[in-house]
Amino acid sequence: MTQPAPGPSTTPHPAGERAAAAPPASGEAYSADPTLSQRWYRWRFPMLVVAGLVLFSIIITALQGSGRGFLDPDGVNASGARAVVRLLEDQGVHVDDVRTTTDALATASTGTILITEPDRLAREQFDELAQSGADLILVAPSRVDELAPGYTRVGESVDEVLAPGCTLPTAERAGDARVGGSYYAGPDVRASCYGGSLVVGTAPGGGQLVLLGSHAPVVNRHLDQDGNAALALGLLGQHERLAWYRPSFQPPPGAERSAADLAPDWVIPVGAQLIVAALLAAWWRARRLGPVVVEPLPVAVRASETTEGRARLYRRSRSRDHAAAILREAAVRRLRGRLGLPTGVPLDAVIDAVVAHTGRTPDTVADVLAGAPPVDDPDLVRLADTLDELEQEVHTS
Repeated sequence: MTQPAPGPSTTPHPAGERAAAAPPASGEAYSADPTLSQRWYRWRFPMLVVAGLVLFSIIITALQGSGRGFLDPDGVNASGARAVVRLLEDQGVHVDDVRTTTDALATASTGTILITEPDRLAREQFDELAQSGADLILVAPSRVDELAPGYTRVGESVDEVLAPGCTLPTAERAGDARVGGSYYAGPDVRASCYGGSLVVGTAPGGGQLVLLGSHAPVVNRHLDQDGNAALALGLLGQHERLAWYRPSFQPPPGAERSAADLAPDWVIPVGAQLIVAALLAAWWRARRLGPVVVEPLPVAVRASETTEGRARLYRRSRSRDHAAAILREAAVRRLRGRLGLPTGVPLDAVIDAVVAHTGRTPDTVADVLAGAPPVDDPDLVRLADTLDELEQEVHTS
């Protein structure tokens, strides 16, 4: 007799059934690689962060890169000074943009040195410049008493248009100009114009010392207003060479310099942006993981629910032959145990033992345990009832 093919295991595996509930249709190609939409969902946040940083950098570069810094001789923004530099060059004045005291002295030791931010100078640096004999022009110094002993800052106000109020030829030719800011006084002052906002004295080295209380006459924003251009050209164009000195923060001579002082200017802003990007990436990854979910494993499912679920699947797929094979295999396994037969004994031996205990004919028992598959659902039900009766007879015999 032919032994029916064993059916699938009846051990419940709910998770596996859910995973296999929607297999690809026959003949369809299936790929385990993530789709384009899945990749976008996974990487959209870091891509948006990177795009935001790039856009921020472009905006900052557009706003600052072309305009440059405060009183930059190449700056075309409102606080730059490119316009007055071009006018000076048209008059034959050679303008050198320098950043150190040594370069300023080498460039214009016998000319004019404009110091755009004198408060950044150490006392030793200013003394070196003052002893050189060059004419010094200091724009809006607030530490004037520390740099040039005897000179003091006596007041301050907002920038405003003032009359010269002095006999200095440069101021008289310029007329009314936008000055103000800071007002100064000092010993041996040759001229004090615009209420003290423009003071002309003598440096220790013999050169001219000019204290200009406001940057308004020099910057692009106000150069074409009132007499600002004439005042700036008169002060800065007295010699053929002009050192445009924009000092940077420097430690006193002999002092140790830190790594931040030696690093380029772009290191700190770029480092800050990288730190922000790292923090955003860490926040994104931590938020994506979500809270910990505790799930008791394995999931307990009652045997009756599993049996009913499998039965519904077999009925839906019309797998009567498979269901009949499972019922017969389970019946044969239980009959071996009740008859005391070994596990691996063949089906013929089981049929002979059942015939001996029940008195049924061999053909009848063989038809029940290894017959043809049922043709419809009622036939499957009758087979299940017959198998149950056969097991009851063996149990009671």
